[in-house]
Amino acid sequence: MVIEEGASLVRSTVRGPAIIGRDTTLVDTYVGPFTSIFHSCVIERTEIEYSIVLERATIRGIGRIEDSLIGRDVEVVPSAALPRAHRLMLGDHSRVSVATTGT
Repeated sequence: MVIEEGASLVRSTVRGPAIIGRDTTLVDTYVGPFTSIFHSCVIERTEIEYSIVLERATIRGIGRIEDSLIGRDVEVVPSAALPRAHRLMLGDHSRVSVATTGT
């Protein structure tokens, strides 16, 4: 499965292997396993497992990241409403900022 140009998977489940392309916005979506998410995209309110998130992506309201590779300059903001469980691998020169949301 390949999802490209102008992708906007709202309230969808994506199971890999898949490649999600340019201008990606995922809302209320489970992603994985074996999915590659394009760079410079925004992912909102989702769970990610066994996947690759490329550089300069923003992950907001994440409930869980499990066994995934996170690229450089990725911002991860956990959800206050969901349990926080993050187990991830960082690639070379990765920089991940994990911030908590306000109540």
